Amino acid sequence: MAVMLGLGLWGLDRGTMWRDESATYQMARRTLPQIRDALGTVDAVHGLYYLLMHPLLALHPSEVTMRLPSVLAAVAATALVAALGCRLARPRVGLWAGLLYATTPVVTHYAQEGRSYALVAAGAAWATYLLVGAAGLAVGAATGGASADRVAPGRTPTPGFGAVSRTAGAAGAGGTAPSARVRSAVLVRGGVPRVARAASAPGRERAVSGAGWRWAAYGGVVAVTALLHVFAMLMLAAHALTLLVSRAPRRVWWGWGSAAAGAAVAVVPLAAPARRQSAQIAWIRHPTPGRLWAVVEEFAGPSALVLALSLLLIAVAVVRPRWRSLTAVALPLFCVPPVLLFALALHRPCFHERYLLFALAGIPLLAAAGVDRLAGVVTDQGRAVLGGRRAVVGRRRAVAAAGVLAVGCGFVWQLPLHQREREPLSRQDDLAALAVAVGRLTRPGEPVLYDPPKERRIAIAYPRPLAGLRDIALGTPGPASGTLYGVDVGPAELLRRLGGARSAWVIAADEPETRRAKATVLTGRFQLAYSLCLPGIRLEHYVRGGPQAETAGPDGSEGPGPRPRGVTAG
Repeated sequence: MAVMLGLGLWGLDRGTMWRDESATYQMARRTLPQIRDALGTVDAVHGLYYLLMHPLLALHPSEVTMRLPSVLAAVAATALVAALGCRLARPRVGLWAGLLYATTPVVTHYAQEGRSYALVAAGAAWATYLLVGAAGLAVGAATGGASADRVAPGRTPTPGFGAVSRTAGAAGAGGTAPSARVRSAVLVRGGVPRVARAASAPGRERAVSGAGWRWAAYGGVVAVTALLHVFAMLMLAAHALTLLVSRAPRRVWWGWGSAAAGAAVAVVPLAAPARRQSAQIAWIRHPTPGRLWAVVEEFAGPSALVLALSLLLIAVAVVRPRWRSLTAVALPLFCVPPVLLFALALHRPCFHERYLLFALAGIPLLAAAGVDRLAGVVTDQGRAVLGGRRAVVGRRRAVAAAGVLAVGCGFVWQLPLHQREREPLSRQDDLAALAVAVGRLTRPGEPVLYDPPKERRIAIAYPRPLAGLRDIALGTPGPASGTLYGVDVGPAELLRRLGGARSAWVIAADEPETRRAKATVLTGRFQLAYSLCLPGIRLEHYVRGGPQAETAGPDGSEGPGPRPRGVTAG
């Protein structure tokens, strides 16, 4: 948690927002009735997130404040991944898994973004943790013995490695009465046998019967997580596969099914508006199999060396599992949601890595289990040579420290990637730089048109550099119209408003498929005199038709005029 908090706060203030963050910033700062009206037309899937951000940005509206919840959510997700490693294996597996999760570049990317994806990842990790407790999947849980989970396939149990030894009286009788006490030697603390009492059958029944509140909590967490983003419902399929391969008893299936059905009912009201607003992600193309591999690279790497080592360790954990419950939980979580979303995207394109961030938790858990499997081979061989509790404890600490050092080396190797994530250009666009560039080229009082209206996000996010320009096409602002970027006037009204203007600026999307409605209106009365290519947009200057139109610069003078550094003319 400390590592994740440090990485999350490092470079949190990039000095700019990108387009999706600007949507969070403006929506969360509206009044509650305005948020409600806007969700009827746009971003219904992010409605709960905007409501959670509303009181926070009301206290102190800033980029850092907007991103802090994502940082804290990433810290919580890291803690839950580590706790899963502890419950499904041993503390050092939890330590390694948590560190691997915290130092993954894509985790820090979304931990520093004012969107809901880090919160969704934390919610999914919490739901998985509750599933482990409710279904009794943890090592040493009342519904399943620890010893059976620790013995590798094909290995004969030996004393001190999960072997069960009965008391002399019980062994002589050839069985154990229900009330008899059974003592088992359980391997703990790096190989030191400890005598532990196993729970009797009636005790196990009582433990399982008290899991009702756990299933209720599980269903509530799943519902809230899916309301933050509807694709989080895919975790239910992963959890179902976990129960299937774990051979969960009927009562566990009943509890899980009831919780899952309750969560689905809670999310149903979100499905209809989300479907109506699916045009918002029309920019996503039909996926290819390469997109699945790209998600694996991003989540398990992304550098080639770290990716290769991660996949090798995952293979070790899957082929030669030392902790079968961990594999049963982590592998479906990693594999099932991406495959299901890919299949859904073949029908309706919706495949993107950020929608699958919650599935990433399975990778560090499997990689840490793979390291523990390899470390177990070494320590098992040295157990017969080195004896004594002090030597065993020292060896256990050395192995844990070696794993931490390996994770640290991986972080240093990928340090340039982490540094790049904290730069303004790590996102799709830099709205602050665009606002400054446009402000330097324009003069106060000049009319400006945003073509299409979504380009108005530059002025909404950073209004100060563009405060002097007249948004001449705006009919009804976003908060009043229940939209993100407002409603524009029609062509006739736009020409009437431009009646006395000698020139006008157009901030247009630099997308070939975008329909240039306002540019079409201008070409009847104005001529394009100047054009600049800026990252993601085109800045165009139109002047009234005449001899001077061909040579007018951006400031109205003769010649091409000044250009900002690093910008080329169109």
